[in-house]
Amino acid sequence: MKFISSVFPMIFLAAAAQAQQTAPVDSEMEEILSLDIADLTVTSASKREQKLSDVPAAIYVISHEDLHRAGITSIPEALRMVPGMEVAQTASNAWAVSARGFNSAFANKLLVLIDGRTIYTPIFSGTYWDDQSVPIEDIDRIEVIRGPGASLYGANAVDGIINIITKSAADTQGNMVSAGGGTREGFIEGRHGGQSGDAFYRAYGQFSDYGQMRRPGGDSDHDRWDRARSGFRVDGKGAEKDSYTLEGDAYDGRQSAQQTFATATPPFSATTIRDNSSYGGDILGRWNHEISKDSVISLQAYVDHYSRLEAIDGQHVTTGDIEFQHNLRLDERNNFIWGAGARVHTDDLTGSFAANFNTSQQTHETFNAFAQDEYALIPSTLYATLGSKFEYNDFTGFEVEPSARLTWHPVSNQTVWAAVSRAVRTPSDVDEDVNLVAAVLPGAPPTVLRVVGNPNQKSEDLIAYELGHRIQPTRSLSFDTSVFYNRFTNLETIGQPGAPVLSNGMLVVSYMFDNLGSGDVYGLEESANWNISHRWRLTGGYSYLRMNLDVAPAAAADLRSTERLAPRHQFSIRSYWNVTDSVQWDNMLYYVSAISAPADAYFRYDTRLGWQITPGIEASLIGRNLLQHSHPEFPVIPQTEVPRSALAEITWKF
Repeated sequence: MKFISSVFPMIFLAAAAQAQQTAPVDSEMEEILSLDIADLTVTSASKREQKLSDVPAAIYVISHEDLHRAGITSIPEALRMVPGMEVAQTASNAWAVSARGFNSAFANKLLVLIDGRTIYTPIFSGTYWDDQSVPIEDIDRIEVIRGPGASLYGANAVDGIINIITKSAADTQGNMVSAGGGTREGFIEGRHGGQSGDAFYRAYGQFSDYGQMRRPGGDSDHDRWDRARSGFRVDGKGAEKDSYTLEGDAYDGRQSAQQTFATATPPFSATTIRDNSSYGGDILGRWNHEISKDSVISLQAYVDHYSRLEAIDGQHVTTGDIEFQHNLRLDERNNFIWGAGARVHTDDLTGSFAANFNTSQQTHETFNAFAQDEYALIPSTLYATLGSKFEYNDFTGFEVEPSARLTWHPVSNQTVWAAVSRAVRTPSDVDEDVNLVAAVLPGAPPTVLRVVGNPNQKSEDLIAYELGHRIQPTRSLSFDTSVFYNRFTNLETIGQPGAPVLSNGMLVVSYMFDNLGSGDVYGLEESANWNISHRWRLTGGYSYLRMNLDVAPAAAADLRSTERLAPRHQFSIRSYWNVTDSVQWDNMLYYVSAISAPADAYFRYDTRLGWQITPGIEASLIGRNLLQHSHPEFPVIPQTEVPRSALAEITWKF
């Protein structure tokens, strides 16, 4: 697969040249395609609107049309489209999602936001993907930044940022009902949008039910789950130069799971099949005020609560967050942004012999300030962006996360950018305070092997070097390439065991988390978009990744297993074809190279056939993983396989 990184752009260029000779695009459609590619606006990279072509970062946008045409019903499945993203389904309700390595079921170096609200859990700095269910019809786009964004977003924006941006309530007026069912899932959702004075609003409700995955021998994985969710959004205007957004959600879910865990009595382990539960809600408010055309301030605040009850532990977490920011154009050369914020989260944790916390109730606070300036060294040609986040947290104290970026436009249709930045992954509750029993060995007395938190844990540290190139050789064809080298220090691993201690008739051997790892991660990511005609579009991507991780002699475990969880090669190509004015046929092919056994290399083929029956009614048939009966995507215990599946869906807008 190494040849793809050099051959892939040439294939698209040659095909585009041939298409221009045989199928010229009419002028009206040519203008639409130009706007779609060259003038796409994003907000995540600098917390202000800017053209994607001007962004000095590896950014990829999944549009609403991409989501619709791919037949996506969950956020993790949508992320498969992004070059460099590692997405693997580990159970019916669980995914391992990361960027540029370090993937696991508890991946902790990726910041995920929905409309500016951080949705990662402070328990382990990761994301419970089964709790994140935004109606696909309400998503405007998903902006994915691969690489650090800590200078604006702070700790844990280490290997990437996923920003899920929903539509304004003004864009979702009227009514919508959608329902679907198939071999593995069924759902129904409805939405109503309206207007009251200068305010637009929408309210929605949805219910989803997902079937069980299978194990290699064909047995059930006992992981069926369902979820109900409802929410609202209001967008309006206050005074002449004020605008506001108020939105909230509530959800309740049940997940069946088979879990094996350590016990204090013979045979020292137990396996249960039980229904776990998760529920929660959030409310967010945002106010924007335009002081002048060159000066805009905003204030955002939210409260988020979730509870998860499982066989060995329970989590009740409440987070409050407030952030102020000021976008200010100082003069013709300077775009300046600064801001400050605070976050507090409280945890109420319950445990068991297998997993518990030294302190069951905790409160942690984080305070931050940031500033960033984009300066035009040569207007319209060369720009420098300097910025940093300054953060104080309860775990490691004061952290500084700076970045320096250059953007160069050698000609109007090309952008070259480079960046050097620092990011940190601050410790979580698990890193500092957990007691996790890995196994109990029979004997006289029995020996307990456990992993414990480290109250002196340091932040994991990254210095990242990035280089990128974007080119649009024609109005309907574009390429985006980025290369990176990441140097990590203070990576978390496990230290040598302490002296055995006799406790409650058992010999306890404790291994403590420690920052004994370091290493290099480097790679290449590229994507291409080609609007062949007004009826046919091709999109492709490729990524190459290498990890070389080491540990100090004092470590009890190396990081080779982490290296083996990163696919070296990933490739995808998607085709969106309007067969007629009312019929669409869309095809997606993905390739992922082998990781740790039993997750061998695999190809995945998905397809969608859509029919616009009337202007307000659309039906779709969707097939997923059609090349194989099933295949494992990630090594987990018990091992699960992603099966072939089909889904029929109908949507009515009125």
